[in-house]
Amino acid sequence: MNAAHLITNARDALANRSAHERTAHTLTVTTTREPTTHTLTYDSENVTVRHDDGTHVSVDLTNTEFAEDLDALAEDRLSRSGSLGPLTLRIGPGPATPPPTELSERTRLFILSIHARAAAHRPGLTVHQVLDLTTLAYEANDIARHDHTRPLPRLAPYGHRAAAYELPFPHEATVPFLRQTARLAVRTMSYNMQPHPLAVELPAGHLGDTPAWLAHHAVTRFRDGARNHEPRYDTPALRAVLQSLAAARTPAAGDWLSLYLTDPPASTTRCPLDVDPIPEGAPVHDTMPGAVVTGEQVRRLSDLLAADEYVVQLRAAGTWSLPHPDEPEVLTRRQVAVILRRARDRSRPGTIRFSRDGDGTVYVSDTAQAARYLPTELIPDHHDGHCTGCRAPASPLGDGPSNLAA
Repeated sequence: MNAAHLITNARDALANRSAHERTAHTLTVTTTREPTTHTLTYDSENVTVRHDDGTHVSVDLTNTEFAEDLDALAEDRLSRSGSLGPLTLRIGPGPATPPPTELSERTRLFILSIHARAAAHRPGLTVHQVLDLTTLAYEANDIARHDHTRPLPRLAPYGHRAAAYELPFPHEATVPFLRQTARLAVRTMSYNMQPHPLAVELPAGHLGDTPAWLAHHAVTRFRDGARNHEPRYDTPALRAVLQSLAAARTPAAGDWLSLYLTDPPASTTRCPLDVDPIPEGAPVHDTMPGAVVTGEQVRRLSDLLAADEYVVQLRAAGTWSLPHPDEPEVLTRRQVAVILRRARDRSRPGTIRFSRDGDGTVYVSDTAQAARYLPTELIPDHHDGHCTGCRAPASPLGDGPSNLAA
């Protein structure tokens, strides 16, 4: 069954059965048994639809082409594997910035334990500080793992200890924070692995009928392209973080959560042109900094572009470089808006992503290629009409100066 065809029919069925202004981004179909044959099949009568505003409803999609597709898909999967699980489809890009998700007390303790354990590896700590952080990590983890029927102790003392080491102990968390916490967890658990993994990847699936990231199916990916199943990451702490992450942004069929263990390359010049926030070996599409929005959600590109002029850099071989000398490297806000709009319109829905970092730099990637646009005011000694890389006067198009920064 073609996934694009299935998603298209799901959108059509939803448009006909659920007339409202709210935008849907995922739908989940659970399984049931046929009343007569008792054969497992998908339950098209009770489809859970999640909206961008955080609400969800149950919709009856029987007697639609989508329901027929589900019946065919169920028969195919049963004949191939003998089993049938729930199905979550992404039918829309989802909210650009999901609201923070509320954390349970146990999840808060697990988050504290992850950050304390990672902090114990900070350089320059005394032996006493390392022991104190390690004790805090194990203590918070141990309490969080206790039987859920038992009341937790007062958490205020843990808040004080967290504050002493500038560790997070939040009541709610955003998607970027939860991703970073999950990254810290797997990075710490991978500390002594040889060879060291480039990334840990977790597939989307279900725990019961709930969409989830599956820690017990985690795969390590290495620099040489090798991939191995790794059970060590299936821990209560990571599962709690992933549960909150899935609640904030629903994983769907075919999604993978890639957690890169590498750091961004260090910059010796501190010039914005040389600063690279992308972890080594990671794609820009998955790790672009700042507030990320999808192409379909970019209605007003002017909201992304606050500066009057931008310097463009292209991504190639894992580094940022200025364009070829024959191509313009300084663009006006209007020119950048036209480029981004064309990129959005030419890409498949949901594949292109944009982000705007805190300094105003705009990133764009469609998985195959990437670029970034830096406000010229960030570039030291920037002069109009001069090459940003070598400072030489720019010649007419076709005879530009040598690009020494590339």
